Amino acid sequence: MREKLTTISIRVPETQAKEIEELAKKRGVDKSSVARELIALGLKEVRLAEALNLIRERRITIWRAAELTGLTYREILEKLRKRNIPFPLSLNEILEELRDHEGSL
Repeated sequence: MREKLTTISIRVPETQAKEIEELAKKRGVDKSSVARELIALGLKEVRLAEALNLIRERRITIWRAAELTGLTYREILEKLRKRNIPFPLSLNEILEELRDHEGSL
């Protein structure tokens, strides 16, 4: 089942409007479809950035970040590695997380 769509109105710079129009023509879809895709990608990236920042600040666990972003534990680990964010847990904390999430692996 598709999620119900709602209308919003935004102003964008002309250069972005032209890029959206070019992408729509290239893909053979309407501009609204392209704009929805770009918004979804942007929201996903913002959620990830916020989750990684919370990990860095040791305010959430990697498991929680995975839940918030819709990624797996291993995918979050890969994002940490690619962005040179140090692994936020000590050995004892890792063992505790593994015990807490034994069935999730």
